[in-house]
Amino acid sequence: MQEISTDVAKKIKMSREAELNMERCAEFMARMIQKYGKKILDDIAAESNEQPEQPKQVE
Repeated sequence: MQEISTDVAKKIKMSREAELNMERCAEFMARMIQKYGKKILDDIAAESNEQPEQPKQVE
């Protein structure tokens, strides 16, 4: 993951500090999605009386 963000940072001329902040933000968002994603989808489904959509598999 670090290699990818470094490449992106070079393309957009991002400072090292900004790059690290972006990486921390992305990691935080990934943790929150893993932790709360299912609950939020279930809550949305309950509000709309629908079942949560299953992710489509890419072939």
